[in-house]
Amino acid sequence: MKLRHLLWICVGVGLLTLLAVAAWARAYVAGQASFTSNGNLISGWYWVRSAGQSATWTIDAAPFQAAKSGSVYLNFNPLVTNGVNGGSGYSAICKVTVVGRTTGTYSITATNPYRPIDPANSGGIGYQCYGHSGVLPTTLWKGAKTLKITVAYPFGTSRHVAVNKDCLYIGYSK
Repeated sequence: MKLRHLLWICVGVGLLTLLAVAAWARAYVAGQASFTSNGNLISGWYWVRSAGQSATWTIDAAPFQAAKSGSVYLNFNPLVTNGVNGGSGYSAICKVTVVGRTTGTYSITATNPYRPIDPANSGGIGYQCYGHSGVLPTTLWKGAKTLKITVAYPFGTSRHVAVNKDCLYIGYSK
């Protein structure tokens, strides 16, 4: 009898654990509605590396209107190098302007974990970087139909940054 009682207690605890896990927030991604750039197109990437060059993503804001406050971020994974035919392992600080219901300017540090850092032509090896914004305030995205996000030259320490449609997206949780 005691064993059966213990089994029912374990089943009950297991069910409560499953219900608690199901109630936790889930991560989501919102993609782009459109993308444009006047950078130099090379192998599917637009190199934003001189005055007047930029890239702009327009993202449909409908998917994240139900996001939890404090959970909406820009995620960014461009390519970065130190110059034309540049080397590997370089990072960049990218200023990003976001226009929704309000306008905000953010700095994203695109960090390159690749080593070694080498100024010699790496043939594209070791260019991939990763970064994210701080939390986007609800005043920026709540009630907006779209977010327009622009990255423009110059970047810190004269880095060359390459972007494409898929290297910027919104991450959020509900």
